[in-house]
Amino acid sequence: MATIYSDQHKPLKELLAMAGKSEDATLLIPDLQRPYIWDPNQVVVLVDSLIRGWPFGTLLTWKVKSDDPARALARSFWRVVDRTGESDGQPISVKHPPAAFHMVLDGQQRVQSLLFAFGGTGWGFKLLDRMWHEQLSGTKPRGPRGRLHWSLGCLCVDMLALEEAYVKTKRATAIDYTAVLRWVVTDDANGQSKLTKPAAYIEPLKKASGIVGRFVRLSRLWEAAPEQAGIDSYAAEEIGISILKEHGVTETERERQKRPIGALLMALKDVKQTRVTYLELAEHEAALGSRESYNDAVVNIFTRLNTAGRTLTREDITFAWLKVGWNTACTQSQSAQVCVEELTQELQDLLVPISVEDLVSAISFVWSVSFNSGKLLSNDDLMKGDAIRPMAANVSDNWLLVRESAYRICAHARDRGLRFRDHYQSVNALAYLWAWYFAALRWRQERALKELEKDSLEKSLAETLDLFMDRWLICSQWAGVWASASAQSLGGYAARLATCAHALAKMPDTATTIAALTQHLDSEVKDIERSAVNGLMAINADDRHQVRGYYTALWLWNRLEQNRWEKAKLALRQDGRRRNSLEVDHIVAWNLWQSKIDTLKGMSPPGDAVVENIEELAPVVNELGNCMLLEKNFNISKSNKPLQQFLENIHEFKVGTITVDEWAAALDMKMPQVDSANSAVEVLRELFAERTQKIRADLEQFIRGTKARIDL
Repeated sequence: MATIYSDQHKPLKELLAMAGKSEDATLLIPDLQRPYIWDPNQVVVLVDSLIRGWPFGTLLTWKVKSDDPARALARSFWRVVDRTGESDGQPISVKHPPAAFHMVLDGQQRVQSLLFAFGGTGWGFKLLDRMWHEQLSGTKPRGPRGRLHWSLGCLCVDMLALEEAYVKTKRATAIDYTAVLRWVVTDDANGQSKLTKPAAYIEPLKKASGIVGRFVRLSRLWEAAPEQAGIDSYAAEEIGISILKEHGVTETERERQKRPIGALLMALKDVKQTRVTYLELAEHEAALGSRESYNDAVVNIFTRLNTAGRTLTREDITFAWLKVGWNTACTQSQSAQVCVEELTQELQDLLVPISVEDLVSAISFVWSVSFNSGKLLSNDDLMKGDAIRPMAANVSDNWLLVRESAYRICAHARDRGLRFRDHYQSVNALAYLWAWYFAALRWRQERALKELEKDSLEKSLAETLDLFMDRWLICSQWAGVWASASAQSLGGYAARLATCAHALAKMPDTATTIAALTQHLDSEVKDIERSAVNGLMAINADDRHQVRGYYTALWLWNRLEQNRWEKAKLALRQDGRRRNSLEVDHIVAWNLWQSKIDTLKGMSPPGDAVVENIEELAPVVNELGNCMLLEKNFNISKSNKPLQQFLENIHEFKVGTITVDEWAAALDMKMPQVDSANSAVEVLRELFAERTQKIRADLEQFIRGTKARIDL
């Protein structure tokens, strides 16, 4: 493929003019869910750097034709960054798109910041007053003040501060503008909230109208700054005097301030001509190769940029398309952003704290299964409107079903005690179940089922999930399905599930539909059994800090036998303390084991080969067979005491409700392991191995479906 980018440069004033136009801007932003994150102080520092002649840095832009589908991803820069609850960014006009335009891929924070400084009347920050106080002075107003009130601040030059600074420095480029530039309310009518304020209310910003002639908008000076190459400082001073007159400055003050304002105008003249270099991604043409390879290159560039502190992803691009094509008529006038964020919160309440990015990925999978014949979106698709636009329409039209599928699957997992990031890690595993459930809901929607039939379908789906959900979520993790080549694996799952979903259309009743869905899920779970067993056998911790990796295995194992579960769920508390946590802990304490190892080494002559074999015993204490998962408020690992001493202080053992022997037997612990202080290392080592084998054998039966949880 030919080189896709070229070096370009423009004067800063031209770039800002391209971005700042209200109707026909030709420098835009790809709307990839990237917020503007700079604060007012950062804008001032950037302007200060430019006036002092310091570098602006390079940009990366993408040249886009008006007929390129990706144009739909573009929006204009903000005129006001509203952090009180609303945003002001607008998509480009669909009716009158520019013939060609550039999207800023890297550098939008700087460009946006300069537009707030130089863009025009009313450009700036709309913040709650408490936020202004925190930003500008680091103070937090007490009580309710500033919680509802807001102010719109525009960047102004404090003429008194400029005059004082110029007297000291005699050069505009030597002034510290962080002490000269001020955020000021310049619009009396719309620049502040209208709510009643207490008599002693402390305003975070000055009002320009309150001190006549004190504050001059920086954008007014930018607009007036001369551009002629041969203009001198006297001409600049005359321009400055004219501006001061506009602002009601007295003749005496104008005489004092004409030189400082003239010098600042000359400095801004140089800033306008600042040469900004940028890499330009070329618009597609035949010389650059196929459209597919071009799109792939653009997506890879997108996803390797670091914008607003976080790398862009394929899901960001997908979400941008969702927002562009979303049909709000199907979602009670709610946008894609609102719908996705609300579902994200609902899932978090169900103990599934996934990100918006992960949720978009899962939604994309559901759509691929039911509406795209199981074909996952490729990089090429992400740049093609005709390939990805249908996703927004399909998802918004069926949003209630998408939402119900996600909710029911996550609620079912919660009810079974399965916690995301505790028992399973993969969003893909969840997405698969969402798509499976969504296929059933689409079948239900396309038929006029009576309420009893709907209830029967729902209960049958729940019964199928009871059979397979645990094994699917946990065993697919152990099988390494999502760890390597996950895109390929996911594509296979999507294709097979799409075939199943398509076949449902011919199913005449609930019974045959459930049978088909159950058979499909059973087949997929059986297919990963061997890999899951191998993955289970490979679970091991070489270090005591890694035993948390046994959490899921031990959590399951505790629930596979009635007597074991009765003893494992006993809350073990010492000294009346109530706060318990469910943690993986050692049975034989790590420190106690180390002391035994040190004793063995001390008994061997220096240089003896036996010492090397003893060293190999050190990590054995971290084997699965020497670990347990219990609800307790004491930590054995960090001690050098045997487990027996902790148990003796537990109420149930003190009063004889249960004996240590029967408790230990239920958890497959032998007493030399429980009371390990006087147990030989080799004896303990054999007990670790024996218990490890027992745990893995039970879990293998769970993987193969011959042993199930008894705790539900």
